[in-house]
Amino acid sequence: MQQPSSFPPPQEPPSHPPTGTGTGAPEGPQRSHIKLWGVVAAVVSAIAGVASAVAAFTGGPSGPDRAPSAQVTVTVAPPPAGGSAQQVPPAGASATNAAAEGVRWSGPIVLGLEGIDLTQSPPRKGSPPFTRPAAARSGSNGMMVKGTVALWTGNGAPTAQGCKDLLLTQSRDEADVAAGDVVCLAEGSSPVAALKVTATHYDRGGYGELDGELTVWSLRLNR
Repeated sequence: MQQPSSFPPPQEPPSHPPTGTGTGAPEGPQRSHIKLWGVVAAVVSAIAGVASAVAAFTGGPSGPDRAPSAQVTVTVAPPPAGGSAQQVPPAGASATNAAAEGVRWSGPIVLGLEGIDLTQSPPRKGSPPFTRPAAARSGSNGMMVKGTVALWTGNGAPTAQGCKDLLLTQSRDEADVAAGDVVCLAEGSSPVAALKVTATHYDRGGYGELDGELTVWSLRLNR
């Protein structure tokens, strides 16, 4: 007679696996949602990284919060016509070359027989014995300049060196002048000067007078 076994009879496995939260649990709707949010988070993080890189490359944030860069406008003054700047002619020096270097003094004068001292700045009227250069009557209605003088006949306004060369080669003791004439002047070792006669006055003063525009340079006749 067969003895009953001490082991319980085997049981058939269940037709459906048990549900649970362990590692062996099957994927359900909840786990699918978790994976989807993980993908979204990864995409957002990647976009943020690209935006940070672009901002770092361009030097700062973009958009309305970015302060506009300052604009600097540089204005360059055009050079004067003809190149370098030229010296502005002093008042009353229309008979002189204003670009000549070493202008010592320039202005209107009245020249009479007492003469002027070109070594002074501004030139001063002389006193007896009379100073040269000076002005005096010539003939019945003319005027002359006395001293070391030479009429300027060159093209354009006289220059310091031009007057000096003229005085060293063609000077005389007196020269008849009329309104509009230009005469180079000097006396001894005085500075070289140029006088443009603007008016003659035969009957003014004791021996007549000249109105003129005088320019005195630093260049001296005998140096």
